[in-house]
Amino acid sequence: MTSADRPDAPDDMPALCEIRIRGAFDQKWRGLMEGMTLKVVHEGAQPVTVIRVVVRDQAALAGLLDALFGLNARVLSVNILDAA
Repeated sequence: MTSADRPDAPDDMPALCEIRIRGAFDQKWRGLMEGMTLKVVHEGAQPVTVIRVVVRDQAALAGLLDALFGLNARVLSVNILDAA
């Protein structure tokens, strides 16, 4: 679900996000953002790291995605699960 699917969820409100990344990220990366959880799942033969974190606004989400880009992480999807 995206914010376009939820017009009642303003872009400047906290939201629970799920970010899926190709590869297995170690728990040491939890420090990228407070309250972040990491779980490695397997989709076919490929490991995928599922990150769940409450972001305070779109700027915080953009900062997290920029940090992942800096780590050469391949982002597979970003989903807003619920307004926090």
